[in-house]
Amino acid sequence: MKKVIIIGAGLAGCYLAMLLQKNCQVTLVTKGARQDSNSMLAQGGIAAALDPGDSPAAHEQDTLKAGQYHNQALAVEQLVHVGPELVQQLIAMGMNFDRKPTGDLDFGLEGAHSHHRILHANGDQTGAALTTFVQRQLAYVTWLTNTAAIELYTNKGVCQGVLVRDIESGQQRILTADAIVLATGGLGNLYDFTTNNETITGDGLVLAARQKVALKDMAFVQFHPTVLALNNRCYGLITEAIRGSGAILVDEHQTPIMADTPQKDLAPRDVVARRLKLWQQNGHQLFLDITNVSDFTHRFAGVCANLDKHHVPFRKTHLIPIQPGAHFMMGGIQTDLSAQTSLSRLFAVGEVACNGVHGANRLASNSLLDCLVSAQKAAMAIMTLTNLPLANFKYSPTLFVTPKLPTLAVLQKKAWHYLGIERTRIELRTFLIWLKQYNFLQLQPSQLSQKELTIANLCYCAQLIAEAALAEPKSIGAHYLKEEITHESSHH
Repeated sequence: MKKVIIIGAGLAGCYLAMLLQKNCQVTLVTKGARQDSNSMLAQGGIAAALDPGDSPAAHEQDTLKAGQYHNQALAVEQLVHVGPELVQQLIAMGMNFDRKPTGDLDFGLEGAHSHHRILHANGDQTGAALTTFVQRQLAYVTWLTNTAAIELYTNKGVCQGVLVRDIESGQQRILTADAIVLATGGLGNLYDFTTNNETITGDGLVLAARQKVALKDMAFVQFHPTVLALNNRCYGLITEAIRGSGAILVDEHQTPIMADTPQKDLAPRDVVARRLKLWQQNGHQLFLDITNVSDFTHRFAGVCANLDKHHVPFRKTHLIPIQPGAHFMMGGIQTDLSAQTSLSRLFAVGEVACNGVHGANRLASNSLLDCLVSAQKAAMAIMTLTNLPLANFKYSPTLFVTPKLPTLAVLQKKAWHYLGIERTRIELRTFLIWLKQYNFLQLQPSQLSQKELTIANLCYCAQLIAEAALAEPKSIGAHYLKEEITHESSHH
């Protein structure tokens, strides 16, 4: 039986495990508990052209347009055609999406979609419902929870092993397999304002980068316009579906912030995030006004629970304090349409991968769909692999290098300032010079504590983003370069 190791337990990793479990010996490695993933936090839903009036072609157009036509066209075509079939298979297996009183699926609308095509489960808790449903199907899988993947091992140019560490005991061992799949999510915790689960620290990207695996589109980090912001801290996502249901962005004077832009409050995320940042820089407070959203507490129960937990008096004021936060990585480990990376037998699925489907800006609710599609393609490719004799790797640490690293808080603040919603060439260069004082590239991952490894990995990710942003000569999608001339006057 083929051995497959999947690193990451979000929707992409678990769906792949579900597809392979009967034919392969599958081990799921996750740094936290089973429920620690961004998939569990996904509120919006999953986009699929299943409505009779909708079509994959229309979904494809919306995806390309949001991605500023920087997308890989074949990947988009694959997403919009294969995706609906996979969603229907899950429904047939018993996955419950929200329905209208008539029994028809209740499709929501989100930013930059031309059609109501977002499927929801439990209102705004789709990711948790879907990921939990898939995890419940995992009957023949070995779980390694609280286990970090530290380093990939290759033999004659083929990826066959991974060094893992039990986070509680600190014990390390090498696992070998016929195929290794990275499903580790993005790098949201490079920023202090993020919607991401705390386990999302760019690990998979760095595991690949240290083996010289090709990466792509690392300049494109999506900032979600609306995260709950209280006392300069971020407390989770406020789904875009609320704006799709009639909410608008306002300041403390109730001035509608998006009134004079095309598509208004449902403009692409980069456009909304930049406008909010400008408003904030001009000293304004930012709010989501939910006055016009009917049945708010019933439809957005998850958001309401979070608001109540943080004592936000939204029932009285109809206002939710928000600001943009780091949300999603469009770039990542370059893969083909079967999720194969540039390193033989190393696959990547979900947010850590870049098959080009999202282009320069991800269309809302396409990420859960991509988790399903990329995992299904990976499963098909892995099934066709021949069994190789597995190498016998020995773990042999080299000379110890004392780590010189910034604190996580300092790194996050710098990244927010220099690699954020808007960038300038001068600031990108300044940031790279600042990073040079640290030795994260010289360190042996296996010799670092978990905390040091996290910071080293995020430093590496930050360098990759800054270098890619400098190499991307013009503003496109989520990568926005401000003109240098205005830079001097706006710098404080």
